Amino acid sequence: MDELLTLSALQLAERISKKETSPTEVLEAHISRIEQVNSKLNAMVENDFIRARRKAAEQTEQLAKNNSDLPPLFGVPFTVKEMFAYSGMKRTGGSVHHQNDVMDWDATVVSRLKSVGAIPMGTTNVPELGFWFETYNKIYGTTNNPYNIDRTAGGSSGGEGALIGAGASPMGLGSDVGGSIRMPATFCGIFGHKPSQHLLPFTGHFPYSQEDVKDILVGEKYPYTTLGPMSRRAHDLSTMMQIMMGPDGFDQTTLPGFKLNSNSEPVDWSKIKIVLCADPVFHGTRKTDPELIQVVHNCGKLFEQLGAQIVELEPRFFVRSTELWLAALKKTKNRKFYDVLKGPQNNISFPKELLKVLFGKSDYIFPNIIFSLSEMLGSENPDLREELHSLQKMKQHLSTLLGNNGILLMPPHPRVAPKHGAPLCSPFDFIYTGIFTTLGMPATSVPMGLNGEGLPLGIQVIANPLKDHLTLSCAEFLEQTFGGWIPPSI
Repeated sequence: MDELLTLSALQLAERISKKETSPTEVLEAHISRIEQVNSKLNAMVENDFIRARRKAAEQTEQLAKNNSDLPPLFGVPFTVKEMFAYSGMKRTGGSVHHQNDVMDWDATVVSRLKSVGAIPMGTTNVPELGFWFETYNKIYGTTNNPYNIDRTAGGSSGGEGALIGAGASPMGLGSDVGGSIRMPATFCGIFGHKPSQHLLPFTGHFPYSQEDVKDILVGEKYPYTTLGPMSRRAHDLSTMMQIMMGPDGFDQTTLPGFKLNSNSEPVDWSKIKIVLCADPVFHGTRKTDPELIQVVHNCGKLFEQLGAQIVELEPRFFVRSTELWLAALKKTKNRKFYDVLKGPQNNISFPKELLKVLFGKSDYIFPNIIFSLSEMLGSENPDLREELHSLQKMKQHLSTLLGNNGILLMPPHPRVAPKHGAPLCSPFDFIYTGIFTTLGMPATSVPMGLNGEGLPLGIQVIANPLKDHLTLSCAEFLEQTFGGWIPPSI
């Protein structure tokens, strides 16, 4: 593999600034890799190579004249989850009802990366409406895992996970409400960070306009979906966060003035409380595979050797998480999932669509039909007070346990990347990651080597709200210790 395909975004930017390589050379290396692997992965769904090459050529010409005062990601390519507004590109959300939607504006996070010299290469695949942890839809088809194409790349940021995991993009943009950054990152052997709530502006995410974000998504109707960075090297996550954070004039909830801890001194891990939950118990999920339990224990032993305080969390602490997650999402819902799914159609005939699914003829994916049907059969205005109170108690308990200097280590999923279709048999496994979105806590997915079948192992690092620097620092430390991303043989 070309060395340029193994470097971090910051390393690429440094080499460019020193004129050891050029934006054009870096871009062409990644385009070549995309063209090599995408026929197997189906990860990139719309490329922007013409504009990217034009921008890289302009930057290369600029670099030849002067390499001083370059922005931090000058000449570094990146990719964008297809659910983000990206001027000149489609934003379908994997829905047939939006398959011709072309955006004429950029999501704030896309615009901010472009403003510091990064070059977008195109958009990556998602499940229909971003709602499922396998990436497939009726417009673009199925995305495969770069370590084994018979297995899922995860969802909903599965296209990003697969492309970055294959070495075809150094960094990208994802979004996460049930683990949609962290699951694909884990399955595809890369790093992904779900930030604390309200750090990154939501502006530009499917299906909302700028006016929707400003006028509708306010108060208790603000979604739990959180935007965040994905990368093949850990340090890039912090840099991307610093660039993308802060109010944008549309999202009224984005926190002003927040800065990630900029202390350049390494964390003294002997002063950090390490809370372990290696084998959590959740209603409705599989048991955690032994190899993922062992990853947590290995990390616990490492931090124990460094003098950290080790605390074991009761395995059943999260047992009700699925129902609490669902209650939280229902509370923020400003429109029915059914209405978004059916688009401009008058209605959906569920018996007809389920029959069409059997023959591969439905416009909708099976999980979305089932979820929409359950929504229609459920109570119109359910009493969620007990569930929301229990969720708040869970947050208070965990927050007290973690304090100002604690992190929780646990598996990001009960198993490594499943085979295609297998998540249908265990649909609530996403809750290993999902619960932390509704708790508003930062969570970082960290690759931890490969198992005997060559599939990525991983761990999830969680901290209290606005303590993102702790999970990001831990990700960097674990990368240095265990090696981080391992390029696949695809």
